[in-house]
Amino acid sequence: MDDHRNKTKEMKEPSAASFWGPPASMRRRRLWYVPLLIGLSALAALILFIAHLSDITGFARQAANAKAGPMFAAVATQAAPYLLSALVWLMFLRRAATPMTLSSLVPLSFAKLFADQALPTGGLSGAAFFLFALTRRGVPDKIAFRTFTFTTTAYFLAFLIAAIVSLAMLSLAEKAPPALSASVSAFAAIFLFLTIAVALIILYKPTFSPSFIREHRFAAKAAEFAGAAVHDIRYMPSLFTKLAFILLASRAIDGLTLMLISEAIGAPISLWTGFVAVAIASIAATIGPAPMGLGTFEAGMIASLTVFGAGVEDALTATLIYRGLTLWLPLLPGFIIIQREFLQAREAAGPAEGQSDQNQT
Repeated sequence: MDDHRNKTKEMKEPSAASFWGPPASMRRRRLWYVPLLIGLSALAALILFIAHLSDITGFARQAANAKAGPMFAAVATQAAPYLLSALVWLMFLRRAATPMTLSSLVPLSFAKLFADQALPTGGLSGAAFFLFALTRRGVPDKIAFRTFTFTTTAYFLAFLIAAIVSLAMLSLAEKAPPALSASVSAFAAIFLFLTIAVALIILYKPTFSPSFIREHRFAAKAAEFAGAAVHDIRYMPSLFTKLAFILLASRAIDGLTLMLISEAIGAPISLWTGFVAVAIASIAATIGPAPMGLGTFEAGMIASLTVFGAGVEDALTATLIYRGLTLWLPLLPGFIIIQREFLQAREAAGPAEGQSDQNQT
């Protein structure tokens, strides 16, 4: 009888793929569309307000008459950030002695974008999907978590560097509003606090963990993985720095995309202006409550472009084309890839469950 109970318990033990399986927000129906509708309403209000200030026919004419050469170049350039994201994951996985190919990771870049942007879970859905997808490809769950933590920390470092530099340059612009200096000071203080906190955690890795974490199996496992990730950052600083610079270059490529779009509509800007505008828009989207940064991203980019001398109509046209190219267009392949991942996981789980039932019988 005890042997039968032990076998039953072992069969109920979750596998790595089920532990990092699709998040609850992907499995349960929620009113996720409420913040989405709010964001769409804010975006529509922003467009209508700017259209009231300018001639809406001029906006339509600009978009329709965009030069094909720079526009195709912008489309081609936007493939680079997805390749760089996959390259960052690949570099860490190779250091962790886990064989993977770049071609197997590139689709995850699109799928993670969909999970992060379309599902309003503060990035948790994208993290859960990424871990789920890696474990499905044979990556041990501990290494998958270390990969996510290491590369995500490098991403946030690149994001904060871009944000600080962009806010500083925006505040020094001739048409910058006086309130920007206060924003720069506040963001710089937050950046300094986060940098010190992360540095202390990495240098003085805490060994104490509360009892409720030790007693809960999943919490203890997550704490163990987090400790391993902190260890990685501490003892692989050169790799961490390389990944941060690669991800910072990815943000510069986004600025290049905006520069090419502006060139296509006949309102050229510099690469530096494009970099700053994308960084400020990303900050606004991060702070804003709407999913995908709807409304807030567009407002931040339009405001940044106008500060550097672009016309309101030109800024609106460039922003909407940029969003269509970098957000709405990649969501389609991302959705298809996510559905394929879950379908393949269900198909793989079906025969395994049938075999376990036969063994139990």
